[in-house]
This record gives sequence, C-alpha cells and structure tokens, in this order.
Amino acid sequence: MKKSILLIAVLIAIICSAGCVSTPKDIIGTWTSEKLIDFPAPNVTQIVIVFNPNGKGTETWVYNDGAKYVSNMSWIKNEDGSYAYAYDSWITTISDDGNTTTDEEGRTYIREDGDILEGYVGTWITQKEYEYNGILYTITDKIYANNTGISLWTTHDGRTEQPWEIIWYPYKENMYINYYKEALISFTILDNGTGLDNYDLTYIKS
Repeated sequence: MKKSILLIAVLIAIICSAGCVSTPKDIIGTWTSEKLIDFPAPNVTQIVIVFNPNGKGTETWVYNDGAKYVSNMSWIKNEDGSYAYAYDSWITTISDDGNTTTDEEGRTYIREDGDILEGYVGTWITQKEYEYNGILYTITDKIYANNTGISLWTTHDGRTEQPWEIIWYPYKENMYINYYKEALISFTILDNGTGLDNYDLTYIKS
C-alpha cells in the first residue's frame, strides 16, 4: 500500500484550508475539470470526479484518444468546509470487544494502549510480522482522537522507517476509513459553485 502511494507521487498534496463552508450535499455528484494544459501525466485532457453519498467515488482521467482510466477513491469533509479525497484508502474494522482490529489487507492488530470506550483511538500493533516487498514488518498504528495518527513500520532487524501520517474517519459502526495524509487531494467548493483542487484546477458540477 505504501508503494502504491509513491507511484502516484505526482498527486501528493496537503489539504488546503481555502474556500467557503458548504454542506455534504453540495459535493455529491459529477464534477468535470477544465480542459487540461501541461498536466503532469501526458495526454490527459480532462478529469471527471464522482462523489457518492457514502463517502466513496471515482476519479476518471480522460485521454486525448478517448481512453479513460478510472480510480476508486474515498472522500471526507474537513472542519473548514472543504473536502479531501484519496485513491489509497483502507477500512479498519474493530472487534466487538474493542481489543483487536483487522484491515482490508488481512492484517490483525492488538490494542496495546487506549480505553476500549474510546473506540478506535489508541495504539495498535500487528500480532505478527507481515511481509511487504520481501521485507518482514511489525506495524504500530497510533490513532489520535483528533482524527489523525501515525503508522510506524519496523523491520525484522529492528529498523523503524519514517512515520506515515494517517487521517482517519468513521465509516460505519466499528469501521473506519484510513488514508495516508500524503495521498490526500483537497477539493473546495467556491462561492460561485465551481470546484477547486489544490492543483488550481477548476471543476463544473453537472
């Protein structure tokens, strides 16, 4: 999962704080970008984003030969009224007793710290080492109450890599959507009803 984020490094962004306050219903629908000039990915002429009510959606790159590349994504609303979405997201499910979690990669974590009454908040460590790209890792996720956290990957020989910042958001009962902060793309609805992302691309809702 970490490597896939690096593969889309051209899209790495920090959530911006500009824009007006809007309600979730404003963003739901299909947004089409302006015609693209000098876009980092060659031959992409337009981007179409679909925001669905369940916090999911798609981003489609339209190429000059008519081909399309569709990426599934998840989106959240920020406290300032703007939004953010990411391709690389994963759902974590917490057990009924509040002491274990499981993610979509099949990894199981044990609660090391934190009150079960606080739900997802706490420190979670994988119950065994997991292989990624030929390396065994123990993963420690520290989940904070302000919807942020960090993920620490420690190799079999005890070397801990640079922390990955996490943004998390409630999804369903005992289920949480997680993103690496570096993968989030901001999206703001302006006063005139157009959308603006952190690459200064404007979008019209259809």
